[in-house]
Amino acid sequence: MKSYSVIFFLLIALMGIVFTILLQPAPDSISGNLHPIFPSMSQGGDASRHDGFLALGWLFGALQIILFVVCIWVSICGEKTHRWVVIVCGGAYLLIFTMLMISYRQGVIEAPFILGFPLPTTLLVFGMWPMAVVFSILYVVKFRSWVYSSHDQEAFENLKAEMNSKEGDYDA
Repeated sequence: MKSYSVIFFLLIALMGIVFTILLQPAPDSISGNLHPIFPSMSQGGDASRHDGFLALGWLFGALQIILFVVCIWVSICGEKTHRWVVIVCGGAYLLIFTMLMISYRQGVIEAPFILGFPLPTTLLVFGMWPMAVVFSILYVVKFRSWVYSSHDQEAFENLKAEMNSKEGDYDA
Protein backbone atom coordinates (compact mmCIF):
# COMPACT_ATOMS: atom_id res chain seq x y z
CA MET A 1 0.00 0.00 0.00
CA LYS A 2 1.28 3.45 -0.87
CA SER A 3 2.26 5.75 1.97
CA TYR A 4 -0.21 8.44 0.98
CA SER A 5 -3.02 5.86 1.21
CA VAL A 6 -1.99 5.00 4.78
CA ILE A 7 -1.85 8.68 5.73
CA PHE A 8 -5.24 9.30 4.12
CA PHE A 9 -6.76 6.29 5.93
CA LEU A 10 -5.37 7.50 9.28
CA LEU A 11 -6.80 10.98 8.72
CA ILE A 12 -10.22 9.55 7.82
CA ALA A 13 -10.12 7.31 10.91
CA LEU A 14 -9.22 10.30 13.12
CA MET A 15 -12.08 12.30 11.62
CA GLY A 16 -14.46 9.37 12.22
CA ILE A 17 -13.46 9.20 15.88
CA VAL A 18 -14.00 12.94 16.30
CA PHE A 19 -17.48 12.67 14.76
CA THR A 20 -18.29 9.66 16.94
CA ILE A 21 -17.33 11.58 20.07
CA LEU A 22 -19.23 14.68 18.98
CA LEU A 23 -22.41 12.71 18.28
CA GLN A 24 -22.52 11.14 21.75
CA PRO A 25 -24.32 12.92 24.58
CA ALA A 26 -22.10 14.74 27.04
CA PRO A 27 -21.52 12.78 30.25
CA ASP A 28 -22.56 14.09 33.64
CA SER A 29 -20.11 16.41 35.36
CA ILE A 30 -18.00 16.79 32.24
CA SER A 31 -16.80 20.18 33.42
CA GLY A 32 -16.36 19.09 37.05
CA ASN A 33 -18.38 19.15 40.23
CA LEU A 34 -18.61 21.87 42.83
CA HIS A 35 -16.00 21.56 45.53
CA PRO A 36 -17.66 21.01 48.95
CA ILE A 37 -15.40 23.48 50.78
CA PHE A 38 -14.53 26.01 48.07
CA PRO A 39 -17.66 26.66 45.95
CA SER A 40 -15.79 28.79 43.42
CA MET A 41 -13.62 25.78 42.52
CA SER A 42 -14.60 22.70 40.56
CA GLN A 43 -13.21 19.22 41.13
CA GLY A 44 -12.95 16.48 38.56
CA GLY A 45 -13.99 13.36 40.40
CA ASP A 46 -13.04 9.87 39.33
CA ALA A 47 -12.25 8.59 35.85
CA SER A 48 -15.50 6.65 35.58
CA ARG A 49 -17.12 9.83 34.29
CA HIS A 50 -15.22 9.19 31.07
CA ASP A 51 -16.69 5.73 30.50
CA GLY A 52 -17.54 5.34 26.85
CA PHE A 53 -15.09 8.06 25.89
CA LEU A 54 -11.83 6.71 27.28
CA ALA A 55 -11.46 3.98 24.65
CA LEU A 56 -12.22 6.49 21.90
CA GLY A 57 -9.72 8.89 23.46
CA TRP A 58 -7.07 6.19 23.52
CA LEU A 59 -7.82 5.25 19.91
CA PHE A 60 -7.65 8.89 18.84
CA GLY A 61 -4.31 9.42 20.60
CA ALA A 62 -2.89 6.13 19.32
CA LEU A 63 -3.84 6.97 15.73
CA GLN A 64 -2.26 10.41 16.11
CA ILE A 65 0.99 8.82 17.29
CA ILE A 66 0.87 6.32 14.41
CA LEU A 67 0.21 9.13 11.91
CA PHE A 68 3.13 11.10 13.35
CA VAL A 69 5.46 8.09 13.05
CA VAL A 70 4.26 7.24 9.52
CA CYS A 71 4.87 10.81 8.34
CA ILE A 72 8.41 10.73 9.73
CA TRP A 73 9.00 7.23 8.36
CA VAL A 74 7.94 8.29 4.86
CA SER A 75 10.24 11.31 4.87
CA ILE A 76 13.39 9.33 5.75
CA CYS A 77 15.54 8.56 2.75
CA GLY A 78 18.50 6.27 2.56
CA GLU A 79 18.91 2.95 4.32
CA LYS A 80 15.84 1.18 5.64
CA THR A 81 17.64 0.48 8.94
CA HIS A 82 17.23 4.15 9.84
CA ARG A 83 13.47 3.73 9.68
CA TRP A 84 13.54 1.08 12.41
CA VAL A 85 14.86 3.66 14.87
CA VAL A 86 11.75 5.77 14.24
CA ILE A 87 9.47 2.74 14.52
CA VAL A 88 11.04 1.66 17.84
CA CYS A 89 10.77 5.21 19.24
CA GLY A 90 7.18 5.42 18.00
CA GLY A 91 6.38 2.08 19.63
CA ALA A 92 7.84 3.29 22.92
CA TYR A 93 5.81 6.50 22.61
CA LEU A 94 2.63 4.49 21.98
CA LEU A 95 3.40 2.16 24.89
CA ILE A 96 3.87 5.07 27.30
CA PHE A 97 0.64 6.66 26.06
CA THR A 98 -1.21 3.36 26.57
CA MET A 99 0.19 3.03 30.10
CA LEU A 100 -0.90 6.60 30.77
CA MET A 101 -4.46 5.88 29.67
CA ILE A 102 -4.64 2.62 31.66
CA SER A 103 -3.31 4.26 34.82
CA TYR A 104 -5.74 7.15 34.39
CA ARG A 105 -8.63 4.72 34.04
CA GLN A 106 -7.63 2.96 37.24
CA GLY A 107 -8.07 6.26 39.01
CA VAL A 108 -5.93 9.19 39.96
CA ILE A 109 -7.09 9.09 43.57
CA GLU A 110 -5.87 5.51 44.14
CA ALA A 111 -2.76 5.88 41.99
CA PRO A 112 0.64 5.65 43.65
CA PHE A 113 2.66 8.83 43.85
CA ILE A 114 5.96 8.72 41.98
CA LEU A 115 8.34 11.68 42.07
CA GLY A 116 5.65 13.77 43.73
CA PHE A 117 2.96 13.14 41.11
CA PRO A 118 0.18 10.60 40.68
CA LEU A 119 1.18 7.81 38.27
CA PRO A 120 -0.71 9.18 35.21
CA THR A 121 0.90 12.60 35.64
CA THR A 122 4.32 11.01 36.14
CA LEU A 123 3.90 9.08 32.89
CA LEU A 124 2.95 12.28 31.09
CA VAL A 125 5.75 14.46 32.47
CA PHE A 126 8.57 11.91 32.56
CA GLY A 127 7.43 9.62 29.73
CA MET A 128 5.44 11.35 27.01
CA TRP A 129 7.34 14.62 26.98
CA PRO A 130 10.85 13.09 26.84
CA MET A 131 9.76 10.75 24.02
CA ALA A 132 8.63 13.77 22.01
CA VAL A 133 12.05 15.32 22.64
CA VAL A 134 13.71 12.13 21.33
CA PHE A 135 12.04 12.71 17.95
CA SER A 136 13.29 16.31 17.91
CA ILE A 137 16.83 15.22 18.78
CA LEU A 138 16.74 12.54 16.07
CA TYR A 139 15.63 15.15 13.54
CA VAL A 140 18.40 17.56 14.47
CA VAL A 141 21.18 14.97 14.72
CA LYS A 142 20.21 12.87 11.69
CA PHE A 143 18.89 15.59 9.39
CA ARG A 144 21.86 15.45 6.99
CA SER A 145 21.84 11.66 6.64
CA TRP A 146 18.10 10.94 6.85
CA VAL A 147 16.29 13.90 5.34
CA TYR A 148 18.47 16.24 3.25
CA SER A 149 21.85 14.79 2.35
CA SER A 150 24.70 16.64 0.66
CA HIS A 151 23.78 14.72 -2.52
CA ASP A 152 20.22 16.12 -2.26
CA GLN A 153 21.61 19.60 -1.76
CA GLU A 154 23.87 19.27 -4.79
CA ALA A 155 20.98 18.03 -6.94
CA PHE A 156 18.84 20.94 -5.73
CA GLU A 157 21.58 23.47 -6.52
CA ASN A 158 21.95 22.00 -10.03
CA LEU A 159 18.21 22.15 -10.58
CA LYS A 160 18.12 25.73 -9.34
CA ALA A 161 20.97 26.73 -11.66
CA GLU A 162 19.22 25.01 -14.57
CA MET A 163 15.97 26.83 -13.83
CA ASN A 164 17.79 30.17 -13.55
CA SER A 165 19.48 29.62 -16.93
CA LYS A 166 16.11 28.81 -18.53
CA GLU A 167 14.61 31.94 -17.00
CA GLY A 168 17.30 33.96 -18.78
CA ASP A 169 16.18 32.43 -22.09
CA TYR A 170 12.66 33.80 -21.59
CA ASP A 171 13.84 37.31 -20.74
CA ALA A 172 15.32 37.89 -24.21
